[in-house]
Amino acid sequence: MPFSVHTTHAAARWRLSTASAPLFLALLSLLLLGCGPRLVPFTHELRVQHDLSDSDVKNLQFYVSHQIALRRELTAESSQVTSSHKLLLVSGKVIEEVVVEERTPGVVVAARGGALSVSFEPGASLTFSAGPEPFTSAPPAPSFPGFATPPDPFPGNAEPLLASPSAAGDGSEPGGNYWLAAGPGREIRYQGKVFSAIEDSLRAHLLIDADALDEVVERRTVLPGVRLPGR
Repeated sequence: MPFSVHTTHAAARWRLSTASAPLFLALLSLLLLGCGPRLVPFTHELRVQHDLSDSDVKNLQFYVSHQIALRRELTAESSQVTSSHKLLLVSGKVIEEVVVEERTPGVVVAARGGALSVSFEPGASLTFSAGPEPFTSAPPAPSFPGFATPPDPFPGNAEPLLASPSAAGDGSEPGGNYWLAAGPGREIRYQGKVFSAIEDSLRAHLLIDADALDEVVERRTVLPGVRLPGR
């Protein structure tokens, strides 16, 4: 009998432990989420509000909001591929692909007006420009003359086109999120090569850890100056 009672208690404890497992995992997930960065969109208004200089933004950790996927078709004349990039075979074409995953961290390597150059890998950067959202609906697929339907989703190696800011070029003050900047036809120059931004890449904008931003602002101290006695 004592053995039977002991077994019943052990089984009860095991059932209690099994029932508690989902609750424990849920609490653990919430704890881990709470320890992560509190990401918010980095806007030009936020930069102005905190009076962040070019040096200040270079000391901030940025993240990208959406996945960025860049592709270009390789030819015999442009077969050099960076080791960290992928090679794909699509419809008989050899494609070089660069992918920056959602929430990948990056740092500002150059700042000019309403544009920030952000690096997600050594020796290369992408431009993000302050302005309105580039698309209010799904972006149209790029079209290339000379192809039957459906159009070829990958451009060839055309003459390089520098990425232009998405903000209006009418001299008005920039504002809004810092969006991934692209030239005509969704073309982006990266590591000296011209790529096409595909899928939702142009929805990508910069995020900032709100707590880290507060720390940078707190470290900036304005000296009141020293006056002579009686002055």
